[in-house]
Amino acid sequence: MKKFEFHPGYYHICQLSADKGIIFYSTADILIYYSIIAVKCLQEAIKPLGICIMFNHTHLEAPFRTERQMSSFMNSTGTTFVRGYNSHYGLSGPVFCHNYNRSHKNGEKKIRDTFIYIGNNGKEKIPSINAEDYKYNFINYLISSHPFSEEIDYRTASPHLLVLLAEVLKRRKNLKPLNYAFFGEEYEKLSLTERSQLSDFIISAYYFLDKEKILSIYGSYDNVITAMNAVSGSEHDFKDDFSKENYNHYYSMISICKRLGYDVSKHRLIAPQVEGLLCSTWSKSPQVKPCLPATCGSASSVLSNLQFAKLVSAIRVQTGATDYEIAKFFHLL
Repeated sequence: MKKFEFHPGYYHICQLSADKGIIFYSTADILIYYSIIAVKCLQEAIKPLGICIMFNHTHLEAPFRTERQMSSFMNSTGTTFVRGYNSHYGLSGPVFCHNYNRSHKNGEKKIRDTFIYIGNNGKEKIPSINAEDYKYNFINYLISSHPFSEEIDYRTASPHLLVLLAEVLKRRKNLKPLNYAFFGEEYEKLSLTERSQLSDFIISAYYFLDKEKILSIYGSYDNVITAMNAVSGSEHDFKDDFSKENYNHYYSMISICKRLGYDVSKHRLIAPQVEGLLCSTWSKSPQVKPCLPATCGSASSVLSNLQFAKLVSAIRVQTGATDYEIAKFFHLL
């Protein structure tokens, strides 16, 4: 294996889940992770060009001065997120792969190609959308504070929303990330419209991408979008998650689980260790593994064979998801 040699400058960093399974099941998962990255960047005056949060991995393009700074950044943000994540779901063990992929981008062309590649990740997994339609590449926030929701009217906003907006501003001012307690009782009382407004507010309040650099490279937001949808960008220096899947199936699976009484934003479902519940086309062995490395708290729910079989059957019928996608959703790979 070629020894890694650090050179100051922009790096593309891709971090995969420890077991290929999904990490980010809920808006809370995503926004907590986003705010943790944001706070670290703001504290250290690191100005990334791109970030994209996918179901089971993340991308970041950011400048680092030293290898120690980059290592400290990844360790600190990862540890903070995993500690809160495992506590919330009653889990233990790794969430991300211990070794993250990293590649130095030397020269403006490679920097641009990587920015485009990261921005296009969502488009590659969701059929028939444009790059800017994927919320969690955060491209639309370059020009709008609420690209995916209505503007907040503070005169008519609910008391619950006002409380949470104030808490976001307080945490942002003090350079504190969000945590799972933030998405508790007050959040549960919000309407779907207000949750969308709050999400946009959080992203805008913590926004940390280098707008000036991005717009200087492309000239305008419209040029950014045109370039992003014209080409895919590239990454030849390490292996990304190129699995064929449809993210719409995962969104549907989350909804089906919740409708059937299994809210995966609150409980991590643990599949029974039996053979034959899924076909073996996605695995060398049909032996079903437990979800995630270990469980240690009441926030996880162990399913019986019958419960799991019924859930998988409903997902197959209602979503058209492949066995590989189902296995990925339940951490069975």
